[in-house]
Amino acid sequence: MESTLKDIALVAFDRFTDIDLFLMWDILGRNNRDWRVRILGAQPVLHSVHGLAVPTHGPLADANHADAVLFSSGKEGVPAALAHPDFLPSFDLDPERQLVGSICGGAFILERLGLLPERRATTHPDARKGLQALGLDVPNQPLVCHRNVATAGGCLASVYLTGWLIESMFDADKRRETLLPVLPAGQREIYEGLIEFSIRQGAGQSTGPIRMVEGESGLAA
Repeated sequence: MESTLKDIALVAFDRFTDIDLFLMWDILGRNNRDWRVRILGAQPVLHSVHGLAVPTHGPLADANHADAVLFSSGKEGVPAALAHPDFLPSFDLDPERQLVGSICGGAFILERLGLLPERRATTHPDARKGLQALGLDVPNQPLVCHRNVATAGGCLASVYLTGWLIESMFDADKRRETLLPVLPAGQREIYEGLIEFSIRQGAGQSTGPIRMVEGESGLAA
């Protein structure tokens, strides 16, 4: 039977922020039944900002054929990547047929690629002014989505970004199933409520306040 696995590409570069890539890689890498996830880069081996060497699985241009593309971040890595003459020309992404997202400073890459036509995105709080200087509306929230494009701000917002991606490709049940193993013990209800809220907020859907109630395992959303 022909494989129907979805292809997810994580784009990285030298001096990427460790947690921004590794958290997405770990969450998505736990499922090999519904998709395959690969790290793409301009070199066979990339080095994180903390010095870890990470082999890549293919060139940047492979992202153009993926079902979903997520850009990692890096306070030093993103500016260096954008300054390289071969980086941006490697991409020919199409949000009409692909899901595209970024964590933290990866939003600057989406902006340069013309993938933020609504001129609204989020990023790491330390980079917010830089994105605003480009004329973007940058709300103080962890996830901003418009159709098939999403930006996430703050390293732990990778949980929301991957949740949005999985729910967009499949459904909310698949999202809950995938994220469950990484949720803190005794706080499943809290985190599932927060993830649900953040994805709905990011999509601009009506959301009420997160209500904390006492459950069997303690406070719950």
